[in-house]
Amino acid sequence: MKPSDIIRWGLRGIRQRKLRAALTVLGIMVGTAAVVALVSQTEGIQASILEQVNRLGPNTISIRPSSGSVVLTQTDANRILQMPGVDYVVPIVTSTARVYGGGTSRIFTLVGIDSSEFDILISGAKLAEGRLYQPVSYSEVLIGSYVSQPQDLTYPLVTFGQTTTIEIGLVNPVRKTVQVIGVLEPYGTAAFISVDDSLFMSLKGAMALTGRSSYSALFVKANDADSVDYAVDNIKAIYGTRLNIVTVKQITQIVSTITGQLTVLLGAIAAISLFVAGLGIMNIMFVSVIERTREIGVLKALGFTNNDVLLIFLSEAAIMGVVGGALGILVGSGISYVIPVILSAGISRTAGSFGTAQSFSYTPIIRADIAAFVLLFAIAVALLAGFYPARRGSKMDPVVALRSE
Repeated sequence: MKPSDIIRWGLRGIRQRKLRAALTVLGIMVGTAAVVALVSQTEGIQASILEQVNRLGPNTISIRPSSGSVVLTQTDANRILQMPGVDYVVPIVTSTARVYGGGTSRIFTLVGIDSSEFDILISGAKLAEGRLYQPVSYSEVLIGSYVSQPQDLTYPLVTFGQTTTIEIGLVNPVRKTVQVIGVLEPYGTAAFISVDDSLFMSLKGAMALTGRSSYSALFVKANDADSVDYAVDNIKAIYGTRLNIVTVKQITQIVSTITGQLTVLLGAIAAISLFVAGLGIMNIMFVSVIERTREIGVLKALGFTNNDVLLIFLSEAAIMGVVGGALGILVGSGISYVIPVILSAGISRTAGSFGTAQSFSYTPIIRADIAAFVLLFAIAVALLAGFYPARRGSKMDPVVALRSE
């Protein structure tokens, strides 16, 4: 038989049993859509995190005390700056801050950093309004976009030029009136600092406000990416295990490993529905063979070979696999763009109930190779599920088949 004839016979069998075929296609579509939707989420999240991490640059090193008994001072910053392969050392001070405004309050992060080093640490950040704070200012703050307009509020919390009150600390909190002298454009979450959810002020001002005499962290910029490991080895040689040292390279590797494992896990979970759809195909094919026993006998009596009958039944399964897989990719692609919206809204509501707003956004990535693999996988499942009943039908004795009722 010609391939076109085999396909024509396969389509004829599907048309004669439209409801069963539709249910089978639906099962394959659901499984395929689940795989596409879930895998695209992990791909998008990985790309979003890596983009944010890479904003710091591959030559960035984060240094934090490993315990409460370890402190980082200007002496440590100067010592590290003198090491070979180091260009910059940027000290910062961080603390939780409650911001009051608009008759309510929200919790954000206060970041103290010298204004001259702001662009070194947070490269590419742009001002929507205003300016940077002065290096020795104790009451000027620059705020992220979500501090100005939290996601869970329909009105601004604080605005450019406004005087507002911030509260530092949970036990015996310290209140201070500050002036909002600038608002940043939406930036996203950097590797170590959530820029949109932070208030920035001068390093001296933050240390005075928090009562600290040491730094929360030091960010080291090596000469280039090749100098990172050398700089890390030098820092470890002096400080040993007293410091937690993290590089952008390490974060990238960790993120890739975790999201890769999540992709496999979620893809495997979603693939279970495809196997369930395969069982449905097998069941329908068995029923189809039994119902068409007499038809099989007639075909064989007309000269159809065992292979011809086998291919006719397999073509039915393949067609359902192709249609179900293609529809599943389309539906899964649509669902994949809905999931981030739902997650973002849910996280915003949850965060809002605790008095803070957190940014959570990413764009799902539907890779062509993943879509092609899922389609081929759906077809393979359909063929494997339909093979045994099709083979059983092709082996029927034509005489026995013609006698059946």
